Amino acid sequence: MKEKSEFGSDKKKEIIKAAQKVLATKGISDSSISEIAKIAKVTDSVIYHYFKNKEDLLFWALADRMLEITNELKLHLQGILDPVSKLGKMIWYHLYIYDLDPEDTRVLKNLLFECRSRKNFYFHEGYKVIRSYTRILTDIIKEGIKAGVFSKHINPVLVRDMIFGLLDEESLSCYAEHKKTIPDFPDIIELVLAMILNSSRDKKEQDKKIRIMRAAERVFAEKGFDAATMSEIADIAGVAEGTIYTYFNNKKNLLFSLPVEKFRSFREHTKGLFEIKDALKKLRHFIRYHFAIFLTNRNFLKTFLLDIKLNRQFYKSDAYQELQEYLKVIDPILEEGKEKGIFRTTINNRVFKNLFFGGFTHLTTRWFILNKAKATDMMEEIDQFVHLLCNAAGRKDPLIYELKNKLGFA
Repeated sequence: MKEKSEFGSDKKKEIIKAAQKVLATKGISDSSISEIAKIAKVTDSVIYHYFKNKEDLLFWALADRMLEITNELKLHLQGILDPVSKLGKMIWYHLYIYDLDPEDTRVLKNLLFECRSRKNFYFHEGYKVIRSYTRILTDIIKEGIKAGVFSKHINPVLVRDMIFGLLDEESLSCYAEHKKTIPDFPDIIELVLAMILNSSRDKKEQDKKIRIMRAAERVFAEKGFDAATMSEIADIAGVAEGTIYTYFNNKKNLLFSLPVEKFRSFREHTKGLFEIKDALKKLRHFIRYHFAIFLTNRNFLKTFLLDIKLNRQFYKSDAYQELQEYLKVIDPILEEGKEKGIFRTTINNRVFKNLFFGGFTHLTTRWFILNKAKATDMMEEIDQFVHLLCNAAGRKDPLIYELKNKLGFA
């Protein structure tokens, strides 16, 4: 007896499979319900019994394919205990799916193009299947943070966006150049591990004085100076209340230590804007500049995210070449950093640029297409985005290479 689909009856499944072939080949604009019905061997009215319209059918066609991929990924992850290996397996699997049988890959990529370029998709039931897939990566990152393998200071959702952005950009650039993505896996995993691994660099943040100041910021912001107590600050900082007085005479002294630290830091950043002499500062400045020019042109950004970047024709156009020329600005920065010993010499510039631009794309899509960000959240995420990318380029922790070797890519 034929097994029922998770999407309903066998007939509904046959319609979805027919839709995948037609919509992936011709696109939603140039295809019709009639030709889908003909391949599925049903009448047009039967399709409308299951689906509201052609767009609804398109979204479920992608959801059906993604459900199969999600279930297969879960099987691949079974029996893998440590978060680094899980992360490596999920990234490898994602690349493998894109490099699989050319016909399957073409169908998946084209359906993704069609769906993600339509704003309605992000509010459709079918999008929940995509979210369940991406949630697997979010959970892996959270697991790594809990285990102390990944830095506890990273934002799991932001990191997820950056990784999927990188993987998308890999797929799109390889789509344009007719290449496979799996050969880039070693370079991808190196950048990702450099961004998120817990290491000695976190010790400064874990220092008791710093922890106390961060906790004080939080308590003062939430309760106000007068209502805040030293014991609450100590609880959040994870220290004894008496420890606070080792560093600060009283609550007011602690309060005024905060702007001293902040303004010193701001002053250092301001110097960097006018005296950009080293590659790391140049990289930070470029990333912030990139956000600034796009965020001050939000109408263009929304058009770019939905109608340009997710249009297959874009990757065969002069506009795509212009984008590549723009991103080449990063190459001399990376090369200067490598030459001066600031950045790792093993960085693959193309993969790094994909991490940067892909991460930016996913982040801004979440902000402006899904409408899921406040101005303050955006500023915090930009700060961490800059920090993570600079880690990806400059971090030289031997643990990166140890774990890379563990995953089988020396």
